[in-house]
Amino acid sequence: MAGSLTDIVHPYQERIERELHILTPFTDITTLHDPIAYFFTLPGKRIRPLITLITAENFYHRYEAAVPAAVAIEVLHDFTLVHDDIMDEDQFRRGHATVHTKWDVGTAILSGDAMVALAYQKLLTTKSPHLITMIESFTDGMYVVCAGQARDKAFETRDDVTVNDYLAMISQKTARLIALAFELGYLSGADDTDLLADLKVMGEHIGLAFQVKDDILDFAADEKTLGKDIGSDWRRKKKTYITIGYRQKAAVDPQFPQDLFALPEFNLAKAAVEQAGILQEAQNFIEERLQKAQAIAAAINFTHPIFNHLLQFLAERKY
Repeated sequence: MAGSLTDIVHPYQERIERELHILTPFTDITTLHDPIAYFFTLPGKRIRPLITLITAENFYHRYEAAVPAAVAIEVLHDFTLVHDDIMDEDQFRRGHATVHTKWDVGTAILSGDAMVALAYQKLLTTKSPHLITMIESFTDGMYVVCAGQARDKAFETRDDVTVNDYLAMISQKTARLIALAFELGYLSGADDTDLLADLKVMGEHIGLAFQVKDDILDFAADEKTLGKDIGSDWRRKKKTYITIGYRQKAAVDPQFPQDLFALPEFNLAKAAVEQAGILQEAQNFIEERLQKAQAIAAAINFTHPIFNHLLQFLAERKY
């Protein structure tokens, strides 16, 4: 995170890092302990636990009750990343070797499975009258994320995927956990569940914006800042907001190469996408979604000072 936001969120991130260090289990089984401990120490934005903590702080003026839920959602997110890396055959995550590369696929699968158990163990230590609701939401979140991943996998063999299809998929795969982060923070100290639906919708808007920004960065980021090679989506012929949006535009405008993936070099694909205006369209989509999130926040009195800084970071981030 850039600028002053880094300093502002540091105490929250530091708390999560400490909790993850304490959480790391299986000290007598190095083949399970080491990959989990390794992944927990990889640099990350920790956006989801940050959201959980500031949500609790916004409504209840302190976040302590939400710490178990914040750790749980980060661990659940990490599980999805470990398994995603296997499915996508990625060699690097956050600039470091992926678990299945550093160890092997079997170890990575087992480590991800163990992370799910750890996430539930941590969540169950929450002291809230709404713990059952939190567990139900958490379980639903995991189910929906898996459904989104399955839908994304199915897209690989389809040539008719539309932008709307893609948005429906990322609302499951990415946005659901962002929404869950808000829900858990609220439920950790709530007397009621009156704002739950609003927080879920707000989180979904933010989650959609977050994923589309990732899609932009794969075409337009600085590789050193991003921590990995750009153009990986194009090289894998992956359906994203950018590649699908380009295909839909090229289908009705003959001035653009019809098959983005058939171009011989990534730089040519990047130039075609820029010329078609897809990157700007994607950025416009992000800003529209974040404006909708801000409107909901105003309506429910979500005024935490970090919130607007966070939205600005999500809109402008370089990694």
